[in-house]
Amino acid sequence: MKKTVEHITSVINLLNEKANYAVLRNYEGLPDKNKSRDIDIIITPESLKKCEKDILNLIVEGGWKVVTYLKSDRLYTYVCGRCDEDGVEMVQWDFFINTSVWGLELMSAEEFLKHKAFNGFLYFVGVEAQFLDKYLYNRTVGAKYPEKYSETRAAAEHSPLVEEKLGQIFGLKTVAECDAVKGRGLLKSVIKANLKYPFKTIKNIVNFWYTFVRNYICSDTGFSMGFTGPDGAGKTTVIDLTIESMGDVFKTAHSYFHFRPTLFGNLGEVAHAAGVKKEVDRNYSDPHRGKKSGTISSLIRLLYYSVDYVIGYFVKVKTLTRITKFVIFDRYYTDIICDSRRSSIYLPTKFLYVFGRLFIPRLNYNILLTADTNVILERKRELDSESIEAINKKIDYLATKNGYLKVLNNSSPEEAVNKILSHVFEVQHAQNLKRLS
Repeated sequence: MKKTVEHITSVINLLNEKANYAVLRNYEGLPDKNKSRDIDIIITPESLKKCEKDILNLIVEGGWKVVTYLKSDRLYTYVCGRCDEDGVEMVQWDFFINTSVWGLELMSAEEFLKHKAFNGFLYFVGVEAQFLDKYLYNRTVGAKYPEKYSETRAAAEHSPLVEEKLGQIFGLKTVAECDAVKGRGLLKSVIKANLKYPFKTIKNIVNFWYTFVRNYICSDTGFSMGFTGPDGAGKTTVIDLTIESMGDVFKTAHSYFHFRPTLFGNLGEVAHAAGVKKEVDRNYSDPHRGKKSGTISSLIRLLYYSVDYVIGYFVKVKTLTRITKFVIFDRYYTDIICDSRRSSIYLPTKFLYVFGRLFIPRLNYNILLTADTNVILERKRELDSESIEAINKKIDYLATKNGYLKVLNNSSPEEAVNKILSHVFEVQHAQNLKRLS
């Protein structure tokens, strides 16, 4: 993709001119081919501070949007995206100022950059530094070194540089000795090594917890999106294409939910298990099979699902969006408002809307995906025209409220996805620029 190549080139040229940096891994092929979902840069704190505004200017001037960003104690991440007639392009930059765990420094940027080299386009670190970056981190948290990097390990594990660093941070001489330590047994050695510099260590730990709590509370990094609409509107196709369009950046950094977080089981199943209900209708292939519920029954269902939405949001959704992850719902609370037959909650539309505003955690983006009645009937005849029009009427009601985007999917799903992502990128960019200023 031409724009991606131009963007990577401009950022690397800037770093070559102004920064003490190096690419940590997967640099072969850049800028024309990026083997990884992100570009990992090790950079000194001074260089990052010096270049941060220039990098942001390059992003903006190049027509890119800051889709998500993260600032932690050791990492600055910028996920850049653009969406136009040529399609969607995305690049993720990860700028590391050290390798550390919970504020405990394992290896500084200066240590990495003592061994950098230049390939004619960019600076990169040697195989020993590549190995140490992941090995020190994984062993400190009690994990094994990833098998997919076995070639890197084989090339580096017996080098004097690696053995010297293992002695400094773990108090052991070889990789084999470190491998033999189970769980987080090496953590005590890391703490001991860091306590040689008590003031610096205290500062680093405080900074870690400050950024961790700030990112969790503010959620200024990842984002969430929900899709609601009548059967036949093309939700599944549009959702799949949206995820695909986000490319490698979100391939392993997204989570998918259906209707609700599902901390608790289906209400009918729970009632059956408790002995309150004798039989459960498990014909889930027909989501509109239920009979119309009364007001009391509808309120009970609403309260039950609301508890799941509230607790489930903080347990399952918030924990993901606090970092640069993308959460997507195929139907959310909005579906209760628009399609009462599916949820068997028959309460006034305005009441459900106000109730949701007051009590249900909101997703960042609520997409109301629909199409003309005749188009839906041609695609899928699960609903009659009267039911489709009833749902579309409620969609039109919500479309007048803040936080909802109505998208007509009458033609190609690509057009719908382009409209959705253009909107998301624009809003994310505007919000992120305010936070970064």
